[in-house]
Amino acid sequence: MGEGPTAALLQQIFEVDPLACPTCRGPMRIIACITQASVIDQILAHLRTRAATAAHADARSPPSTRGPSGLGATRRPVAAHRAR
Repeated sequence: MGEGPTAALLQQIFEVDPLACPTCRGPMRIIACITQASVIDQILAHLRTRAATAAHADARSPPSTRGPSGLGATRRPVAAHRAR
């Protein structure tokens, strides 16, 4: 572990290594310990706003059921069946 009592306490509480990257399991390090409630509130508000924006960025309308339309859309003639 190596980052002192804070990391050891987090590992005990959450039963995961807080200093291991969840993606690659590589080592991470603590760069700050924020204790002021107002600063924590600002950070969390920013993250909520960012997450909401990201969720809407991928949103799109459902596909059209009316066929092609718009510029460059052309209708192809349907081939007729020949009677034998």
